[in-house]
Amino acid sequence: MINIKFDVKTFLKTAMIGIVGVLLFKLLHAPVPYLLGPMLAVLLANRVFHLQMYWPKPIQNTGLIVIGYSLGISFNKEILKAMFQDIPLMFLLTTILCVFSCIFAFFISKYGKIDFPTALTSSVPGGLTQIIIFAQDMKGIDLSTVTFFHAIRVIMVVLLVPIVVHLPFLQTTTQSAAANIQSNLEILNWNHFFIYMILCTIAALIGKKIKLPAAYMLAPIILTILLNVTIFPASSMPPGLLNICQFVVGIHIGLLLHPESLKHKGRLFSFAIFSSLILVSASFIMSLLIMKNLEGTSIITGFLSLAPGGMDQMGIIGHEVHADIATITIYQLFRILYIYILIPPALTLVNKKF
Repeated sequence: MINIKFDVKTFLKTAMIGIVGVLLFKLLHAPVPYLLGPMLAVLLANRVFHLQMYWPKPIQNTGLIVIGYSLGISFNKEILKAMFQDIPLMFLLTTILCVFSCIFAFFISKYGKIDFPTALTSSVPGGLTQIIIFAQDMKGIDLSTVTFFHAIRVIMVVLLVPIVVHLPFLQTTTQSAAANIQSNLEILNWNHFFIYMILCTIAALIGKKIKLPAAYMLAPIILTILLNVTIFPASSMPPGLLNICQFVVGIHIGLLLHPESLKHKGRLFSFAIFSSLILVSASFIMSLLIMKNLEGTSIITGFLSLAPGGMDQMGIIGHEVHADIATITIYQLFRILYIYILIPPALTLVNKKF
């Protein structure tokens, strides 16, 4: 009984520290406050001030299930149809970005003195949450290094991309063929939402049983896409729920980190900054030379479609600059699928070799 009471007190203390992190990030207008805020606050409290922390695993898994659902509902018949039409170009451009990442991972591994599987995972142009959950499930990956690289990239991308898209010579209104696609998820249906939560939970447990990579996120994504585009339309997310889930996962990630294990911190910071600049530059060049000519988008739309900053952040910026949100969504979603389908087997092969 004493242990349960202790856990509850420590759990509430951990949650309060996470909330303080969110508030500070909101006050400073820092990027991704509901994920990075609690992650850094808990990290400092745990590793610097040596406060005892506690965060139940089921809470984190629940947050991942909801995040998986939120990604799955972004796919509807119209978006999938447009995506299938553009698969060759999307596959080419995403592969080019990943090749850049692999090449840079080689240099990070050689000159940054870290193992190649960790360097590769740190360089993949995916979302912070998704890649870290993958890294957590992969044996031999230094989670602290991966989180360090992706956190720096999120901050760099969120700072750089708005500057680039507001350059005067980019202010055009060219639209692609996907511009008329509308989301059908503007209405919240509580019955559908609760049914999906039950089904996604079952799918996550089955995925974990069959050793699916990042099962608590990937299994709900797969199930939601299949049901939403076939027989059972999904509901929109309840207001604020996704922020809560990012908060839950952010605290969990903060407790997993061991920054004291990072060697050559200054060198790694330089590599993290440089890799972010390389990916952002490659995205801009491809939007200028390829997307504008082959896809018929504006340079801004093409850039936001390829930028390695995550669908939510790029979508928000796209709204602000009146870009083609549908095209941005399609390309960012395709990269999510690309990473989920191809990266885990590739990382497994790399782990076996190295």
